[in-house]
Amino acid sequence: MIPPDPTAGTPEPPRAWAAALMGDWSIEATLPKADDLAALRSSLPPGRRVYLSALPHVPPRRLADHAMRVAEAGFEPVPHLAVRNFRSRGEAAEFLGDVRERARVRRVLVVAGDRERSEGPFGDSLQLIVSGLLREAGMEAIDVAGYPDGHPKISANALMEALRAKIAAARRAELDVGVVTQFGFDAAAMLRWLGQLRGEFPQLPVRMGLAGPAGAKTLFKYALRCGVRTSIRGLTRGLHLLADNATPAKLVRTLAEGRDADDGAPLALHFYSFGGIGRTAQWARDLAGGEIELG
Repeated sequence: MIPPDPTAGTPEPPRAWAAALMGDWSIEATLPKADDLAALRSSLPPGRRVYLSALPHVPPRRLADHAMRVAEAGFEPVPHLAVRNFRSRGEAAEFLGDVRERARVRRVLVVAGDRERSEGPFGDSLQLIVSGLLREAGMEAIDVAGYPDGHPKISANALMEALRAKIAAARRAELDVGVVTQFGFDAAAMLRWLGQLRGEFPQLPVRMGLAGPAGAKTLFKYALRCGVRTSIRGLTRGLHLLADNATPAKLVRTLAEGRDADDGAPLALHFYSFGGIGRTAQWARDLAGGEIELG
């Protein structure tokens, strides 16, 4: 008698694991306009997280306005709190109170920001986390940045030490804490970084950053600007490249195959919308729905 095939009738593992990664995917946006929000409503389930970038030249009040519009569109806005942009403790407190009251924000992504020098009292994200401002403003959770591909100005050991300190400080402040990573193209580097992190923080929620569909030239431009250590060979290995389109489908498959699907730790994908918010959201929706070939 031929024994039954235990895999018969079950999804192909890579696709099933990729679907698990996509179960709670999120998206990054920069000052989304009305048509961007309309595109998101056609692609994102209600309540999905939309992270909002903080730019050095954009006043905090304007970022709060966009957070409010994202909330009104039915999503959860998670504004970046770029601490070097704030000229005073009071200005930071005012921004936090503003987004809490007007956009019902309970979670922020705390980062140093793109300024070389701080405008005020906060030189890095840890200084704001330990300040007490977040709990005073009613925040319940924060995300901090992770760098699987490294940082052009900071060593890997220093990055990990800083991450440990921020996680510990957030927990002391009774804030739920997770990690959102910089985008990258090297799945092996991402998985190594994730394995190291899981060794110290087994159940820490992680959102692994990927560049959404965009032109290859656009991706190279942002990779250079953000200090992602990648090469043409590394980029093409991780992405499906066409003349005017690059998608991370192969990268998603490699991450799905390489992660430990049985550890139960929260892991999701986070998409940077360099090729446009609507285009990225639709592509991610189709990927989550199994409509895109993983390669």
